[in-house]
Amino acid sequence: MSARSTKKLVTLKDGTVLDDEATDRIVAEVEDAVLAGRGTTTFPRKGRPSLSGRAAASPHVGFRVSPELRDEAEAIARRRGLTVSALAREALQEYVKKAG
Repeated sequence: MSARSTKKLVTLKDGTVLDDEATDRIVAEVEDAVLAGRGTTTFPRKGRPSLSGRAAASPHVGFRVSPELRDEAEAIARRRGLTVSALAREALQEYVKKAG
């Protein structure tokens, strides 16, 4: 059995089987549209937005907590409409501000 025959077939919503020929045709259509100014080759940025306000990556801080503290933090965050990360960031900012 060849590797080609074990590939899973992909069918588009319109019923088109996405084989090599269909893929080449779709790529050509997209290229034509972009060259004619009817489209773009840019894609949305993946991941979360930078906290620095620039395109730079935000540093990551991680630490472990007890299950009880995590549960309490989740409950507080949920009541305030925040994520646990946002709550932790806010708490750390306040601590650093006071300790500074």
